[in-house]
Amino acid sequence: MDDRTDDIMKKKIKAWLDVNNDGKLSIEDVTESNAFGHEWMLLAGLTIAVGSIGNVMGYWSIDSDFFWFCAAVAAISEYVDDLRKRKR
Repeated sequence: MDDRTDDIMKKKIKAWLDVNNDGKLSIEDVTESNAFGHEWMLLAGLTIAVGSIGNVMGYWSIDSDFFWFCAAVAAISEYVDDLRKRKR
């Protein structure tokens, strides 16, 4: 892609992520959106639990990086949920 296409794409992504429409991306945009919440923590936890038991039983072989990714999603979700609760 050329620079012009990159700029257009960046503007579209910024507009999509700017939930409160203040013209800048901030933590308020994340806390006001419903992108992270209890559902993501549950999904990440279930993925880790089912995936790890499947690894132990020998049903499949999942790279540990995927489990760390799921743990990070759960941690980020918990952090954002905590920020929402403090804001109320």
